[in-house]
Amino acid sequence: MRISKVIFLCQFIFCNFLSSQQIALTSQYDQISSVQNPAYNGSNKNLRIDALSRVQWNNFPGTPTYTVLAVQTPINRDFALGAQFQSLSVGDFKYASPLNMSSYTLDFAYHKQVAENINISTGLRTGIFSFNLRLSQLISGAPDDILVAGNDYNFNSLCVGGGALIYGDQYYIGFALPRFSLAADQVVDNVNVGYNARTFFLFNAGYIHRISKKWEIKGTTQFRRYNGIPMQFDLTAFLIYQDRFTLGLGLRNSQSQYVISQIRVNDYFHLVYMFESGSIVNDKTNFYSQEFGLRYDINFNKQRLKVAPRNY
Repeated sequence: MRISKVIFLCQFIFCNFLSSQQIALTSQYDQISSVQNPAYNGSNKNLRIDALSRVQWNNFPGTPTYTVLAVQTPINRDFALGAQFQSLSVGDFKYASPLNMSSYTLDFAYHKQVAENINISTGLRTGIFSFNLRLSQLISGAPDDILVAGNDYNFNSLCVGGGALIYGDQYYIGFALPRFSLAADQVVDNVNVGYNARTFFLFNAGYIHRISKKWEIKGTTQFRRYNGIPMQFDLTAFLIYQDRFTLGLGLRNSQSQYVISQIRVNDYFHLVYMFESGSIVNDKTNFYSQEFGLRYDINFNKQRLKVAPRNY
C-alpha cells in the first residue's frame, strides 16, 4: 500500500469524523461545555470532572475513538481554572498501526455579572497539540516505496484558544475558537498532514423552560466551521426531570440522528450515554456511534449557598 494512499485514508477518516460530530467533538457538548469553550469553566461554581469516550462508526473495524478528560474549578467569585486531555485514535488497520492526535491544555476564565440574570465570561486556553502517524509499521508490496526507510511522521506544536459566553439561569450563548495550533505544514506526497492541526470555530446556544417544579425542557443548537469542510450544525431537544434524569433527541445536517440520556446517581455522580445513527459515503453506508461518560461534581458552597443547576 502506497504511503500517499495511507495518509489520504487517515486524513479522510479524520475529516469525516469532525464533520459528523462536535470536536473532537461530542454530542454531549452542552454537558462538557468546557471542552468546547474555555469561557464555560466555573460557570456552575462547582469542582467538576468529566470523562467521556466516543466510538465513531462503531460497526466498522479500526474506526476513530475519541477520549476526553476535563477538570474545572472556581478560584473565587470571578475566576476559574480548567484543564483538558483529548485524544483521537484511528486503528487498527490491516496494514497500519493507529494514527493518534492528542492535546493537553489549561484554561483560565473570568466571569462578571453585568445585570440581573445576565453574566458574561471570557476564557483563554493554552497547551500542546501532538500528531503521530507511524508509517514504519506499514507493510508494502512495492519495493520502491519510501516506506522502506521507516518514515514516521510526528510533530508537537503549541496551541491556543479562546471563547466568550453570555449566560443566565435559563439560557446561554457562546462563541469559541477551541484550538488554534501553531504548526507548520507537513507535506508528504502532496498530502498536508499538518492540516489536521488547523483550527475550527464554534457557536452554540441553549434555552431551558421550566414546565413545573419537577419538569423542564431544553433546546440547544451548535454551529461549527472547520477549514475545508462545509458548515455543520445540529438541533437537540431535551426533557429534564428534577436534574435526576435527562433524555434528548437530536438531528444533524449531516443526515444523522441521536439519542442522549443522563442519570444522576447521587449528589456527586452523573452517568451519560449517547447513541447516533446515520449514513456516510453518499448516504449508502449506514453507521452507528456511541458515547459513554461520567461526571463528578462537588459544590463547595453547598453549606452556604445553594447553586441552582443550570443543566448546561
